[in-house]
Amino acid sequence: MSSTFLRAISPPHWPRRTALACALMASLGAAAEPSQNAATFEPASDAEVRPGERLSTWLLRQPESTAAPGLAWRVPQERLAQQFLKNTLLVRLEAASRRAPRSAQLDRLKLITWLQNLPITGRVALGIVDPRWLQAHPDQDPVLSAGQQLVAPPPQLKTIAVVRPDGELCHVAHEAGRTAWDYVIACAPNSTHDWAWVAQPDGRTSRVGIAPWNGHPSDEPAPGAWIWAAPRGMTELVNASEGIIKFLATQGPSPQTAALGTTTAALAAAKPAATLNTAIPPSVPPESVISVRPDASAPQYKAPRTSSNDWGETGLLQTPTARMGEAGDFRTSISHVSPYTRLNVMFQPLDWMEAGFRYTSISNRAYAASTTGQSNKDKSIDVKLRLLRESAYVPQVALGFRDLGGTGLFSAEYLVANKRYGDLDFSLGIGWGYLGNSGNIRNPLLALSNRFRTRTVSSATGGEANFKAFFRGPASLFGGVEWRTPWDPLTVKLEYEGNNYKNEPQQNNQVQRSPFNIGLEYRYSPGVAFTAGLERGNKVMVGLTLSTNMANMRASKPADPPPPRFTPEAPASPPGWAATAAEIQARTEWTVQRIAPQGDSAHVWITESHTVYREARVQQVIAVMHRDAPASIKHFVLHFNERGLALHAQVVDRSEWVTAHYQAQTPAELRATNQRDYEPPRGRTEDGLYAPASPQPVTASPGDASTATPWERRTEKFTFGLTPSFSQILGGPDAFLLYQLGVSATAEYRFTPSTWVNAALNWRLIDNFDKFTYTAPSNLPRVRTYQREYATTKRFTMPVFQLTHVGRLNEDQYYSVYGGALESMFAGVGAEWLYRPWRSKFAFGIDVNHVRQRDFAQDFGLRDYKVNTGHATLYWDTGWNGVQARISAGQYLAGDRGVTLDISRRFDNGVTIGAWATKTNVSAAQFGEGSFDKGIYVSIPFDAFLPRSSKFTANFAWAPLIRDGGAKLGRINPLYEMTSIRDPKAFSFSPPDDKAPKAGDNILDFKRAQ
Repeated sequence: MSSTFLRAISPPHWPRRTALACALMASLGAAAEPSQNAATFEPASDAEVRPGERLSTWLLRQPESTAAPGLAWRVPQERLAQQFLKNTLLVRLEAASRRAPRSAQLDRLKLITWLQNLPITGRVALGIVDPRWLQAHPDQDPVLSAGQQLVAPPPQLKTIAVVRPDGELCHVAHEAGRTAWDYVIACAPNSTHDWAWVAQPDGRTSRVGIAPWNGHPSDEPAPGAWIWAAPRGMTELVNASEGIIKFLATQGPSPQTAALGTTTAALAAAKPAATLNTAIPPSVPPESVISVRPDASAPQYKAPRTSSNDWGETGLLQTPTARMGEAGDFRTSISHVSPYTRLNVMFQPLDWMEAGFRYTSISNRAYAASTTGQSNKDKSIDVKLRLLRESAYVPQVALGFRDLGGTGLFSAEYLVANKRYGDLDFSLGIGWGYLGNSGNIRNPLLALSNRFRTRTVSSATGGEANFKAFFRGPASLFGGVEWRTPWDPLTVKLEYEGNNYKNEPQQNNQVQRSPFNIGLEYRYSPGVAFTAGLERGNKVMVGLTLSTNMANMRASKPADPPPPRFTPEAPASPPGWAATAAEIQARTEWTVQRIAPQGDSAHVWITESHTVYREARVQQVIAVMHRDAPASIKHFVLHFNERGLALHAQVVDRSEWVTAHYQAQTPAELRATNQRDYEPPRGRTEDGLYAPASPQPVTASPGDASTATPWERRTEKFTFGLTPSFSQILGGPDAFLLYQLGVSATAEYRFTPSTWVNAALNWRLIDNFDKFTYTAPSNLPRVRTYQREYATTKRFTMPVFQLTHVGRLNEDQYYSVYGGALESMFAGVGAEWLYRPWRSKFAFGIDVNHVRQRDFAQDFGLRDYKVNTGHATLYWDTGWNGVQARISAGQYLAGDRGVTLDISRRFDNGVTIGAWATKTNVSAAQFGEGSFDKGIYVSIPFDAFLPRSSKFTANFAWAPLIRDGGAKLGRINPLYEMTSIRDPKAFSFSPPDDKAPKAGDNILDFKRAQ
């Protein structure tokens, strides 16, 4: 049961333990005493099933109509959770009935009585129920157990049941093409509803918007579906709707007009008929079935679709709206309306927050620092926060800041609201700054203070949020409407903007003939949109937007080798551990150091396993081990270590793993497996061998000889590799894009597993660095602003040459010492200590370094500047929406002291979006343009988008400027990254669920339906 539902239906003082106790007693009582109102069926001989029989086998003996979506698989172990849901619902509804007006209390009591009389079935969802398909897919073909039941649906499902607020059922004849709205209106033509909850006959549930403000296309209800739609205004019933529809989904198809020819098969080993007590749903009199109103047809509203404005924000043309995309949305866009060309990058780390950055090229103004005649490039950062969600009477409201922390040339603040009606989406807002330059209304904040009358100009250095200017100066109303046309790709936009272009930055005023702008968006594909419009009454705008959702990124793997051949039996002739290790490494890119049998377990030591999709690779390891290990091996023990540090161990029960891959499992079976602790006890070292209580010697059959003795990989002290290299500089005064392409050679020599030397050589082959002539001014020691000199002095460089030793002080503490050329600009020595308890959300580390600036040639030469630098860093996985925080305090390369805050969102598929900011004891004037160090970064696993599995990630970082203040040492081999497998979520990242129905899905889990 989802925790969201429990929070929604349970007040803070509700004693859940009482409900659980009631559920337990009711469940036990129901098992002990058959219902007096139940009818007992003696199944025909061909309907009887035996424990251990597959569902497909049972289906092949039944009438063909049995293999229908309404087939119910009832599992006794699921009754307790369903009883708890029922009790919680009843208690909540009973409390609501006491607070309801007297006129409504009787209806509430009727609803409670009706729900009370519904049975606890223990139903578990099934996926595809075609027996031949199931035979070809055994992992979706349940093996039936004693006590389970199969209940066939009626031969013909013809009606849909709409549940009224008083618990009465309204039976409506099913019509193809009709929506939930049609059936709800047929039963309650005079009521107003916002949402309908639908339980399909196969047990899947969904919520459907059926009002003009939230309507969207949805799957039509199938015959036999249940529909629950609480009228608008009945808040308590609306809050309980998710629980009600999930409980109705456990009942099977809704009652039908024909006699329910229910076939029930008890799966007990002895006396099968004794467990066949099943209440017969009453037949529905044919005369009580109504039809969908022929004069009423559901409005065919299109799905809401956000789009970008000229600034990259979710909006119309020049103006923003309160709309937000989904968490994980990422888009880049370019738009041009003379004299401005804007390159925007926007992302949505949370469903209530939109942020991004922008470059604006002003074609008729020169870049002051440019030596190539480049037009001015302004950098800016935007943030928008949703304050209110839209509901029936309340608009969606958002507060936004444009050009926050940039130079402030286009800075603006706004408060905007949106209300949707069908395919029209209206927006109305008030803007300050650039959005309010026309001053078409009096600043409403003047009612609070006269300080809001005048807006101060941003500092010349930029980069700081000018809080003293927020919401000050002239204010203007703006707004518009967006229309999703009947032609799906086309959207029409009309807006009224609050800027009159008479106060443009850099005295660049423009002629505006009209404050009304109109535009079109053509959605060529879900991720590509073209825009065009007429703005200011005299300027043509054109734009292109590319978008995706990074949280939903997944890619099939056609270039991967096929999965290891699976059979439930152990191999007759194991191939030997050497072949097993080679295949594991080929499939996972992990290095297998050793495989050793001990007792009934096979131990596998793995290193170089740093990756995002660990669990998928663990499954590959177990699949290969199962295929190759002799039958005497009952457990697989995986030991993970990095650089000689034992970090993690997993124990996998072979029989459980085979069962999970050879048959569909019930939620109870999955819970039992997931709750097992596969980690060694904390009192033992994590690299200690797992051994059963009474280990027995391995008795190898003749075919097992090659697996009876340990295998160990020959140590490779020297490794070498070649990779392409690429780097770029965006938005500089010499050119908007400076780049280099080359080849990088990496080498490593290991003296011991914990002591090694890294070296990297880079050969710059192709570049446009002939344009790179600008060296930024600085009031601090030049620790980063010699970027040009380091990039252009030599084509052949040595970015890294470092000796490292790591060790473990105790179970949770690690250390490293290192020296050499630590990065492209600095060489020196240092040490790091990290405290990281296993599976803890917190970690703490300290690094201390003495470094000296390297020669521009990036060889072994050194310059005179030297400094001590280091930080104390707290790492915190908040456990909220994948948000992680790092806070570091210490001394930076320029000798300044301060704090760096790094906040990131890590999605379930491993994609990370983050931002950092550093503030030190250097003033904004000393720091120079930008005022303080800041930036944004994105990390994407190659597994998420490549057609072949790869353990590496793609990383992109953007900083508006490179300055000397707040500069950190760019060390390799940090301990926090090296020990990432100790993270609580280290094995939880995977491609997004495809949401395809699967046998064994928990009907009470609403996440799959949403």
